[in-house]
Amino acid sequence: MLHKFRVWAVASARKSLPMNSRSRGLAIASFHSYKGARVWLADTKQLFAKVPQRAAGFESYHDFLAQQRRIPHAPLDRVSQTRFAVVVESTDPQADQVTLESVRAQRGDGDVEAVVVPRGTTFAAISEQVDADFFLFLRGGSVLRSNAFTDIARLHRIDPALGLIVLDSDQIGRRGRRTSPRFRPMWSPEMLLGANYIGRAFAASRAVVSRVPEADLSDRGVWRFLLSARLEERTVGNVSRVLLSERVDDTAWRATPADAAMVREVLEAQGHTVTTRPQDGVVRVSFEPAAWPKVSIVIPTRHNRSNLDRLLPSLARTDYPEFDVTIVDNGGEDEERAAWYASGEHGIVPKVIWWTETPFNYSRVNNVGVRSTDGDVVVMLNDDTEIVDPTWLRDMVGMLERDGVATVGMQHRQGDGLIQHGGVMVGPNGFADNLFTGMQPGAETLLGSTRWYRDSLAVTGACVAISREHFEEVNGLDERFILTGSDVVLGLDQVIAGRRNVVIPFDMVRHYESITRGTSVPMEDFYASYWRYHPWLQNGDPYSSPNVSRLSAVPRFASTRDPKPVQLAFAVLGRAYTKVAQSSSISDEAKSLLGVASITHETVERVHQVHAETTGPRPVRTINWFIPDVDMPFFGGLNTAFRLADKLTREHGVHHRFIAYAQPNEAYIKSAIAAAFPSLTESEVMFYDGSDEQIAAVPKADAAIATLWLTAMHVARSDSAPRKFYLMQDYEPAFYPASSMFAMAEESYRLGLYGICNTESMHRIYSGEYGGKSIPFTPAVDRSIYHPDGRREKGEDEPVTIFAYARDHFRNCWELVFQALTEIKRRHGDGVRIVAAGARYLPQSADFIDMGLLDYRATGRMYRETDIGLTMQISRHPSYLPLELMASGVPMVAPDSEWFTWLFRDDENSQLTMRSLDDIVENLDSLIRDAQLRRKLSTGALATIDANHSSWDHALEHIYPFLVDPEGVLAGQQPVVAPAGTLAAAEAAAAATTVEPKTADERETADEPETADEAAGTAH
Repeated sequence: MLHKFRVWAVASARKSLPMNSRSRGLAIASFHSYKGARVWLADTKQLFAKVPQRAAGFESYHDFLAQQRRIPHAPLDRVSQTRFAVVVESTDPQADQVTLESVRAQRGDGDVEAVVVPRGTTFAAISEQVDADFFLFLRGGSVLRSNAFTDIARLHRIDPALGLIVLDSDQIGRRGRRTSPRFRPMWSPEMLLGANYIGRAFAASRAVVSRVPEADLSDRGVWRFLLSARLEERTVGNVSRVLLSERVDDTAWRATPADAAMVREVLEAQGHTVTTRPQDGVVRVSFEPAAWPKVSIVIPTRHNRSNLDRLLPSLARTDYPEFDVTIVDNGGEDEERAAWYASGEHGIVPKVIWWTETPFNYSRVNNVGVRSTDGDVVVMLNDDTEIVDPTWLRDMVGMLERDGVATVGMQHRQGDGLIQHGGVMVGPNGFADNLFTGMQPGAETLLGSTRWYRDSLAVTGACVAISREHFEEVNGLDERFILTGSDVVLGLDQVIAGRRNVVIPFDMVRHYESITRGTSVPMEDFYASYWRYHPWLQNGDPYSSPNVSRLSAVPRFASTRDPKPVQLAFAVLGRAYTKVAQSSSISDEAKSLLGVASITHETVERVHQVHAETTGPRPVRTINWFIPDVDMPFFGGLNTAFRLADKLTREHGVHHRFIAYAQPNEAYIKSAIAAAFPSLTESEVMFYDGSDEQIAAVPKADAAIATLWLTAMHVARSDSAPRKFYLMQDYEPAFYPASSMFAMAEESYRLGLYGICNTESMHRIYSGEYGGKSIPFTPAVDRSIYHPDGRREKGEDEPVTIFAYARDHFRNCWELVFQALTEIKRRHGDGVRIVAAGARYLPQSADFIDMGLLDYRATGRMYRETDIGLTMQISRHPSYLPLELMASGVPMVAPDSEWFTWLFRDDENSQLTMRSLDDIVENLDSLIRDAQLRRKLSTGALATIDANHSSWDHALEHIYPFLVDPEGVLAGQQPVVAPAGTLAAAEAAAAATTVEPKTADERETADEPETADEAAGTAH
């Protein structure tokens, strides 16, 4: 019976909802969301049947350790290249001997010296006594796990720039049972202010140890060393393995007045004015800037009197020199309400903005409120908060004045006294959550005490302080978020810019969450969140730990059985989750595409016929874009297509219809496009499966544009537009070995489509080899992201950094690149550090820094730390990667290919190499050894970008006239283009100008981009 009902429901939906209509798309998306949620719930229920009260991970440390034993440690080879000194603070002879025995039991034949010294021995005395590359400072009775030196040595080998390597640790009870593990986040300087979150679980280089010779071997002395050593994120690394076990301390640590005095002394020596005191077991640090900046506090409300009656009196008691309050009220203006605000009965007379815009958008409300104020510091504050400590604002602003800090928030308590927010963690539920939610204040966790200051990816917008400069630098809160998520993105934007977000742990501002609006989250916010959270959903939250479950806001042990956050996100978004990997069978791929990639002579003749019949200038008001599925909209070929569409909308009023060869999910595709280019938010999205029926159902447009070889077949078969174009961004047959796939891809160049060729090289291929009609354009880079500003002049003792794109697609010649870099690392050892990003396929054995999949805006900062770039594309363009590196001042090692002469010039802006292992190695080697040559090529690289590739608007300027009259442009006649929103001039084409032919030099400097397949998500 149920089956018959489903059949009837599906049939009815097909009849009542037209194919490719918006209503049908929404229905399909809803169905897949529902279906995906059901599948995920079923899988999760089965997966966690043994722990139904928890979402993920282990509760038992015993179970976690059993899992960890199955994960291999670093290999034994080459450990001896790093010399270690284990300095043991003597407690009693028997305990000292336990530690020394654990040193002797280490795997491998590493160079290790162990010494026992009295408590209070200075670091200067230790350095004089022991010669080593790295020092470990342990208490007697501590035990180093047998893999400690192999794992530390490997991390140092991977990144020789590290001066401090942090470990995870646990405790050993009197009966030898291991308990109380402590997993440590990435470098968190603000966490270190209140307590030594690292303890003694670290190895420090000789150079770093020498910076604080007065530090001594005591708990406070080690803390002083870590505070004073002038450490930076780029010089601190983590081995996220429990490599140190310490004796159980019967007395839990609590900060003393002596600890507070030490912290104050260190900070004053660094130029800060501070007051410090023990509070709640930690050191409370209050920074005092030379002059307190004016603060503007912005409070959105729906005129909730009960909330405001609680908040405003508490806010009036704030102890701060100068602040103002602006309330944005969308509860409706009337005389009584205005008089209530004006009365100042709560001790504050706020400025009131009466909000009438609908629908309500939390991000926009705050942005308008902030921009109506003039404070140097902005505090966004929910109306469902309460100030319980009058000094709250001094602490927030003081912390905000600290170098590198971007936003400051508070650990919030709920009405019942439990923690509501201790920082934002990306990963739980496939999105984000408030760390420590529901825990008791002061509780100990796998990530340390809830009493500590926290560095975090973001803080809640319920109470966040930020400088106006940093707020405007990221254009405020992202208004693509309606209710939730924009506060998380505000923090993520600061992290991308190299700044930090801090949570103050004291009970100063309470939050009675969602009293005003409830907890319903608009579906649009989930989609918007996915695109902005994705790098951290993929790579992990650096302020948590790989050993902590990514799915729980209450820290729990990670399990290898846990679903991936991206998998959970896809279930919510109604999208199938699949692992991205290169196909192992070209034959299977070809067989799967035979039907949808089919084309006939009659179809090709029809393309030529239609083009011949469509003469003269014709206005282009609507474009059908045939696109593959979207993986990430921020990179490569699809990004270029969206960028062109954005320009056509802004400058010519063109309406776009994106027709995706993908599983129907309108909200997913629309949100992807809007995430990259907000101007395209209102564009139509449709779906098709490659069948004649669905291609025939595509609505009419003035032009149709293919973006990938497979979609070119579909554009040729579509009668939806009188002119058909192909945005060609690489020689796509070269994506495959000689095969059926190569043959089908090559056939797309014989369809008679007008070519919009990304680079003169592709234009030469299409027009010269295949007789196609096309124009080229020279791509550019976003100079707001890719620029040399901030490149450091590195010291002679710093390793040379090499960057390579680590994706093993055929055309990237990954086997050559990997082997060449492996040989370079063998030759130069600690003299080089090799960075790989986009590394879905980087082998565990590689001595490379794996950056994973980065937010595209974060790559510019990484490139400015790069000394040499390596690209080795086998297709006829080198991707956008070298352009972006060169724009950041990086000299390239690149293939000596006739197709790349528009970009690379040997010994001017790059080193050109044969595509052979020996020659790649020799070219890299020469650049590593010759800093002067690197500087020369860097200057040349910047000059090339500045001259030819610095403006996307300029690069795409001539494409609209080609869309209006391709034959006229090709004949040397360019139509006059009407202003945006008018058609008269384009329709009349009353005047035309001769297009000057390109000079040989201009042709040579045209540019080539990344492929539609590589970064847009692949339709293969």
